[in-house]
Amino acid sequence: MPKEITVTVCDTLPEKADLNDVLSQYYTLIVKRMTDMGFAIDPSAPESALAEFWANVDDYMPPKGCLVIARDAQGITVGCGMLKTLDDETGELKRVFVTEAARGTGTGRKIIELREAVARQMGLKRLVADTLTPNVEMRNLYPKLGFREVLEPIETTTYRDQHMLRDHLHYFVKDLT
Repeated sequence: MPKEITVTVCDTLPEKADLNDVLSQYYTLIVKRMTDMGFAIDPSAPESALAEFWANVDDYMPPKGCLVIARDAQGITVGCGMLKTLDDETGELKRVFVTEAARGTGTGRKIIELREAVARQMGLKRLVADTLTPNVEMRNLYPKLGFREVLEPIETTTYRDQHMLRDHLHYFVKDLT
């Protein structure tokens, strides 16, 4: 029997501790994958990334973006995803994450679909995303949801801010018109 998981757009910021828990799991996984790729990562990187998120949280809230949270039947946060605008026509999908307990339930798909619906309501004409080579989950899911992988780099937030990752990024685009 599938787990009951509710995916919603946040009108206001959720409890910081609640969101920090799921984001910490996300950042820990990303750092592990980067370390496995041979990058020397500062052990404080997950905390730094969390601080960077909170410093820029307004980018992921209306009217510039959205924050989507997935919760299980007990109200525990089991996933998240963000959308931020890059320009008047383009939205960037960020931080799609589903905890191990919720994987295989379709939660990741729902998080992406809900952010796409919000992007359309915002009048955006395209969505972009990037992901690291070892993130096979997202590299497999995006094409199933109508995104096409493009070879040329897209100036996503990661592309601009994390130069060392550029050779390891895969870029996805979806036309919303």
